[in-house]
Amino acid sequence: MKPKKKKAKPSLLARLFGAKNKAKPAARKSAKDPKTPPKTPLDRSIAEIKTMVRIGENNPARLANILGNLIKAEQAKKAKADEDYQRLIQDILDREQKKQEQPPSGSAGE
Repeated sequence: MKPKKKKAKPSLLARLFGAKNKAKPAARKSAKDPKTPPKTPLDRSIAEIKTMVRIGENNPARLANILGNLIKAEQAKKAKADEDYQRLIQDILDREQKKQEQPPSGSAGE
């Protein structure tokens, strides 16, 4: 029989303040379980639709409210994007107008 190896005694500081790299019980437990890969955007969309179906079956008014809020949010995003685009176009036109108003500076050597 092989004699059991003694564990190295932690340093004084480690004993006083606790080991920094000591795994927590929950971390050790989860390390044994195989990790599931993160959900893809398609999987998240499917789960969201299933949730909405359940909400619609239980409370159609609540589902209508949720969908109405989603539509309002999308319309607000679209309106802001349109406003930003119009502002960009107006800025470009203003710069072009300022360039045309300024007299061209000719070089003295010509």
